[in-house]
Amino acid sequence: MKIYRYGLPEIIADILLIAAAFALAFFIRFDFSIPLAQMELFKAFVIPLVITKLVIFYFAGFYRKMWRYAGMRDFLGIIWACFLGTLAVIVIIFFIYRFAFPRSVVALDGFFTVALVGGVRLAQRGMRNLRLKNLLTATKGKPVLIVGAGDSGEALLNEMIRRPELAYRPIGIVDDNPVKQGLIIHGVKVMGTRQQLKKLVSKYQIEEVIISMPSASREVIRDIFFQCREIGVKCKTLPGIYQIIDGTVSISQIREIGVEDILGREPVKVKLSEAASYITDRIIMITGAGGSIGSELCRQISRLQPSNLVMVDQGENSLFNIEQEIQNSNYHIQTIPVIADITDRNRIAMVFNSYKPSVVFHTAAYKHVTMMELNPVEAVKNNLFGTKTVAEIAKQFKVDRFVSISTDKAVEPVSIMGNSKALVEKLIQFFSRESSTRFMIVRFGNVIDSSGSVVPIFRKQIAHGGPVTVTHPEMTRYFMTIPEAMQLVIQAGAMGKGGEVFVLDMGEQIPILELARNMIKLSGLEPEKDIPIEFTGIRPGEKLHEKLLWDYEESSPTEHKKIRVIAECKLNTSRFKEDILDLEDIINEGDPQKMKQKMTQLCNYYL
Repeated sequence: MKIYRYGLPEIIADILLIAAAFALAFFIRFDFSIPLAQMELFKAFVIPLVITKLVIFYFAGFYRKMWRYAGMRDFLGIIWACFLGTLAVIVIIFFIYRFAFPRSVVALDGFFTVALVGGVRLAQRGMRNLRLKNLLTATKGKPVLIVGAGDSGEALLNEMIRRPELAYRPIGIVDDNPVKQGLIIHGVKVMGTRQQLKKLVSKYQIEEVIISMPSASREVIRDIFFQCREIGVKCKTLPGIYQIIDGTVSISQIREIGVEDILGREPVKVKLSEAASYITDRIIMITGAGGSIGSELCRQISRLQPSNLVMVDQGENSLFNIEQEIQNSNYHIQTIPVIADITDRNRIAMVFNSYKPSVVFHTAAYKHVTMMELNPVEAVKNNLFGTKTVAEIAKQFKVDRFVSISTDKAVEPVSIMGNSKALVEKLIQFFSRESSTRFMIVRFGNVIDSSGSVVPIFRKQIAHGGPVTVTHPEMTRYFMTIPEAMQLVIQAGAMGKGGEVFVLDMGEQIPILELARNMIKLSGLEPEKDIPIEFTGIRPGEKLHEKLLWDYEESSPTEHKKIRVIAECKLNTSRFKEDILDLEDIINEGDPQKMKQKMTQLCNYYL
């Protein structure tokens, strides 16, 4: 029999433990006064019993395991092996040798074998978590307080104990659940609730508070953050539940509190696995893959295991970055980075012909409102006619689904960018009527940290000492994190039959002034005192408030409570086709004024 080097000491230990269990069974059965005849039985059978159980333990894999890393399955294996050992002993004693053995001794022997053999291994695993190195470093490291005594808090605490080199010294746990007060987890006590946070930080000289509650409301996170800020202690957090795709947490995920953690709306929870069937093992194409929205879509879709991910973008650097990120991840999928302009029909046709995607997510678009006001021809050329090119070729190659990303700026638009996206929605519905491809639209508001968001602008202004510029004190916008939005986009793509406009529930609009003030506070500074806020006035193409629905649109609920759907609108297809052709002629002329006039005319008619 092959004995592994780290299994030999365990064999010796098991010989002693099995013999001890057998002896203990006799002692207990006969009240520690074993009759001479029974003692002779013990002596005659102890060696065969030990050998029998060792053989069974060997074939059960006992001596190939490193028990300090054992889990529940391994300990269930111990019980099963001991049960088989007891059965073997019964067969040998009663059916082969026909000894007059006390049956209670056999039962007690089985119980004590599990207790001793399993107990030693359980202790071995426990020693790993309480090894001398931990004891020697127990007074070292940064004293921290963990908020949350749930599964993620336990996992975080366990990792801190197992890895003292990370220099975290958990002092205590805070949790609002009254049932958990006073409990001890891995030797660390639940000391109180959020209301006692300041007192605990001061009493134990805490240097860092870590929020370990992925499903915590943003109201709770705001409260903890501002308490920590008031007493001058660092506050960090684990990712929200919508960001933890595989359900596991670790110290490496601890990060600073971000603006997305303290926004007024609650995070969206989506089970992507339920929507994966139209993506898994299929060829997926994403246009604008290097952008903030497209790159997050690449990450989310990669987790759903498509057979190939075709990433199309005009920008070399952004495409390179996301392609490298996916390649260096654990997704193990085939990525195909393609540099292409969506307005280049020949190039796009070549891409479709080469890779033949089943599903297309179209995110490529110009998004900066004021920039597009200065460049109206390019705005319409890229947003409307780039989409037209990709959609026509998708129809030609019989793509199964085509998901186009829209924006709240397409509702009652006052900008050339908004007008272009509003007409894109009509264009997608036009294609839906003439194709077997399921064309659909997903409309939502601002996403935090996207290329068109105020968040990165505010962040840069704060880093430079201000001022932070807000266009109007009453301006509001819808906000959602990019991961949340993209999960809902994928979910909507699974529900589409063709021609629908799906609208994401963005919650309530958030005042931009409040956002600016919170971002300044997140930087450890005081609004107006450390960083001034200036009002610059509404810029061309901007609105004071956005809307997600036109007044005439009626939305209906879907199977997902955060997604509503607008039925396909009426559209004069023959006239629409003619107007698009006329608009294309103006594009070729390159006259900005004429372009604006034509766009205004079309939007007044179709919108």
